[in-house]
Amino acid sequence: MEWLIPIIICVLVGIILLVVEMFMPGFGVPGISAAVLLLAGIVMTWYEYGAKPGLAMSVAVLALLGIVISISLNAVKKGKFGRSSLTLEGTVNDGGVADREALQEMLGKEGTALTPLRPVGAVEFENGKMNVQSDGEFIEKGAAVRVLRVSGTTVYVKKI
Repeated sequence: MEWLIPIIICVLVGIILLVVEMFMPGFGVPGISAAVLLLAGIVMTWYEYGAKPGLAMSVAVLALLGIVISISLNAVKKGKFGRSSLTLEGTVNDGGVADREALQEMLGKEGTALTPLRPVGAVEFENGKMNVQSDGEFIEKGAAVRVLRVSGTTVYVKKI
């Protein structure tokens, strides 16, 4: 029974540190400490109580981790943190069918280079600004350009 409190402390602190690591960029001290503490709790259980309780502790820690991570991510999505600039809103639709069809309609359109194209830069078209790529040549800022081709989601322009 004397091992029970250190085991519980290791597991709880390990889970708390793992949640902290989820919201801190990079793989750092909280994540490594969490892994060490969770492993220590499992090893202490195995050593003190035997194989069956050790295996049960392993399964319990994994289940508890799944529950805690799920609750944390849902709380972030719905809470104040979910509306911050650190989380993405909406969905990413880069390269989707609708995007490619819209880009194909750009063929032959003319615009003005807002930045130098070396070979990538911004061009102002009648329907707004777009990042484009020159057809290999340097195009200075302010030059008139025409869309030559569209490859995937990349729009190629040439100076006119």
